Amino acid sequence: MVSKDAVLNAVGVLCAAILVSSFAIGSILGDSHPKFNIDDESILRDVENLTSFGPRVSGSEAELQAAEYISKRFEDVGLQNVEIREYQIMGAWVESPNDDEEPTHMHAQIEQGAANIPGFPDGSAGTGRIQIESTGDLNHIDSFSFLGYSGGYHKHDSQLLDLGFGSANDFGSSGDLTDSAIVVQYDGSRTLADIYKDAIDGNAAVLMIFQEGVEEPPFRTVTVEEDNVNVPFPEAYGGQYSNSLIPFLHVSESVAGIFIDYVNEAATDGTKYAILDGNWEAVKTGLRTIRVVTGEVPGDDRNIMIGAHHDSTYLGPGAVDNAIGVSQMIEIASQLVERQVGPTFQFSSWGGEELGLLGSQAFIRENGPDLAGLDFYVNLDSTNLNPSIGLGTLGIESTEPSLTKSLVTAKEIVFESEWDAYEADVFTNEGGGGSDHKSFNSAGFSTVGFYGWKYPEYHLPSDQFSVINQESVSLVPDIVLQFISLESEYEGGPIIQIEGLEGKSESWVFPFTIALCAGLATGIGGIIVMVLREITREMMAFMLGMAGGVMLLISIVDLWYEQANEFGYLPISSSFVIGASTVFLASYLLSRKDEEDISDERKLYKSGILTAIALGVHNFPEGLAMGVAVLESAQYGFVLMIAIALHNIPEGIAVAAPIQAGNGGKLKATGIAILTGITEPIGALIALLVLGSVLTPLMVGVSLAFVGGIMTVVSCKELIPQAISQRRPRHMIVGILFGSSVMQLSLLLLG
Repeated sequence: MVSKDAVLNAVGVLCAAILVSSFAIGSILGDSHPKFNIDDESILRDVENLTSFGPRVSGSEAELQAAEYISKRFEDVGLQNVEIREYQIMGAWVESPNDDEEPTHMHAQIEQGAANIPGFPDGSAGTGRIQIESTGDLNHIDSFSFLGYSGGYHKHDSQLLDLGFGSANDFGSSGDLTDSAIVVQYDGSRTLADIYKDAIDGNAAVLMIFQEGVEEPPFRTVTVEEDNVNVPFPEAYGGQYSNSLIPFLHVSESVAGIFIDYVNEAATDGTKYAILDGNWEAVKTGLRTIRVVTGEVPGDDRNIMIGAHHDSTYLGPGAVDNAIGVSQMIEIASQLVERQVGPTFQFSSWGGEELGLLGSQAFIRENGPDLAGLDFYVNLDSTNLNPSIGLGTLGIESTEPSLTKSLVTAKEIVFESEWDAYEADVFTNEGGGGSDHKSFNSAGFSTVGFYGWKYPEYHLPSDQFSVINQESVSLVPDIVLQFISLESEYEGGPIIQIEGLEGKSESWVFPFTIALCAGLATGIGGIIVMVLREITREMMAFMLGMAGGVMLLISIVDLWYEQANEFGYLPISSSFVIGASTVFLASYLLSRKDEEDISDERKLYKSGILTAIALGVHNFPEGLAMGVAVLESAQYGFVLMIAIALHNIPEGIAVAAPIQAGNGGKLKATGIAILTGITEPIGALIALLVLGSVLTPLMVGVSLAFVGGIMTVVSCKELIPQAISQRRPRHMIVGILFGSSVMQLSLLLLG
């Protein structure tokens, strides 16, 4: 037969091993971060499918096809409330001429002969001049491109004029620009809108810009910032230029060089003229219907939005700008649907970005009240990285230093294991960036923007699927997800997951019920004590030690250390000390009238009552915490209920055992144990119905630390001394180890 001492020793060794192992595993898990298995193939498949629609110009059939595809993918990955919203905006597009129509083109030449006759139709002067040099037809896209909101017409005999960098002085000294085709070197010192406005005010016929080193003319759009929003040029300045738009072109540097040479040659001979002819009728400006695709992952009252624009320029299918961002956003949505992280996540795919962020602006304007609770917006644009061509650095900008801090941490988490050739530049930018996050920042929201630096195919026909660096497509989603996890305080969830409780609770009934169940678990401890025939000194030493171990571990580890790590050591430690001082004072006041020869039974009874008071006070903020938890996630609240119920059982024993041993009676001991748990649902109900709008995590953390101080003093001043007084030290030590190991294991497994 195995002796009782051997069994006791074996239990002690086992509990010690469990306790040490639980702490070790908890430390490892605490230093770790959630792992996300990004589906590269899914991202690449979405990029390829989106680019297959061709240029997704806002308001076009291709943009509609892209919106419908994204809507279906949102539904495929499990987003709820998926919707394609439509908005009317001022659009700009190019219609290819029919086969029987003159193609889009232009040409310049040096002519010699008579001057233009003012007021005569285009081309009339040509009858009195001869062409002595010509560029030949300059093809659309190869030699020139249209800027957004360019005017369009067929025009002959516009006199070429070099206006340098297009400064206000250049325009002011040029005089009347009627029938002039102006060439300007664009260096960014003035806005495109200012240059365009001056050209129209001067009665110019055509405006052309070029940039040093740019041989493939890209697409740009012309907007004006008014009242903190982007306004399309035709609608800016009170709409005074809506009916006077002139062709606004981006030409290659080499073509601009030829034009300027022609201008200089004509300037040396009064009989020579540098002339531009062109057909630009294909470019259109007017109202268009654009699409914004939305969906969400329901969660708690926190609200985070993630978005990317799905439209492209008219020049190409926009694989990098921005099919890659949309595809990565869809993968992020898929991961968050699976994880049920906590906050409500909204996802939006924008049309109208290439025309001046018009889709996101329209969405914000229409849904302003619904966005009032938005914590922050995350934007993905052109997030294709490729170190082999010197573009291995990801740009990450935020408007808030606190978000920047989390972004730096997320970057370090992702880069610690791989991505040796890649980097990320994280910084705070109060201006809010140049993509759709600018719209949110202008509307007063905090924003984060992820982007890649300018790449060779930017806004060009060559921005095809083949440009995507397939090796790096999972990098940005991983950083975004790690960042979201940090901001959501999601650390991978408990080891034991409870299925079927997704989302947050929509009423107070469920959280009140689970808080009541957790609180009543103290009664189980009381019943265990009640059914015991006799409480021996060995059993009393064990149960008091177990209760002390439970209370010390949860007080020091969970209620002080964990709270201090989250909210700071000063406020939490101060609250902990105040709680400890409070129970010292209460104990002193209660014991002043005690006789020095108080009986052992009376001491036990007093310890049980003090423990009941401490645990009753402890269970109230614990109920508050449970109420807050269920507001975040029903599943998390249910898991928390199991953990609380498990440690409430030995707490009930800690109350009932000394009261019963102190001749308090079985029913009284069990009843008081049950009553200590009633404060649990009361706390939850107050959190849900009274404090829900003002209760913060810090308030709950400080309250729990206060109770931790109370429980620590009760354990050290009452429970442990009473256990020692039973003169069964081994039973007490094994009890402490047993209670501590059970408590730590429940915290580890159930979070």
